[in-house]
Amino acid sequence: MMDLKIDHKNGKLVYTFPHRMDTATCMELEPEILPEIENFDNDVIFDLKDLEYIASAFLRICLMVFKKVGADRFSCIHASPAVKKIFKIASFDQAMKIE
Repeated sequence: MMDLKIDHKNGKLVYTFPHRMDTATCMELEPEILPEIENFDNDVIFDLKDLEYIASAFLRICLMVFKKVGADRFSCIHASPAVKKIFKIASFDQAMKIE
């Protein structure tokens, strides 16, 4: 299993991702991510501090979580400039909080 960390901090659900979120990794981790948020009624945070590479499959996961919890309760933090650029190219930065 890849190194996905799931923490509950101050009532928020925080996911910390491994260095690479390629398609294979996303397919492996998606079943861990989505059920956890299904009945969660607070903020969901994707901590991208270790993330160096994202595939479009990761953007898809972000979009699914964003749609499920809403714009006011989803954010990505600690994104590197390269990762921020991918979110910007996909225009996700216009709807999602990417820090």
